[in-house]
Amino acid sequence: MTTKEKISLIHLKVKALLMKVNSLENELQEAALVQQKLGKRVEELTKTIEILEDKNKISKLADGIHLGKQDITEVKLTINRYVREIDECLKLLNQLPNNN
Repeated sequence: MTTKEKISLIHLKVKALLMKVNSLENELQEAALVQQKLGKRVEELTKTIEILEDKNKISKLADGIHLGKQDITEVKLTINRYVREIDECLKLLNQLPNNN
């Protein structure tokens, strides 16, 4: 094999490697997009779960009469937590400069 043929062969191998690198970079970009979309979907589902959990708690509060002692205790604790959160919000609102 002549030097010219060896150089030509090396040139072909380099081209093949560059094509492979480009292909892998494209795959990586596609995987990054998929990951981003999945991350957004996870956030959406997490928010949906939180909303459904709140609705479930509200439903339990509404049906509080039919609950057992343990559930009633849980409902009372939940109500107390909501009252504390509301109090905290009111404190923050009263601290705003425009509320004087």
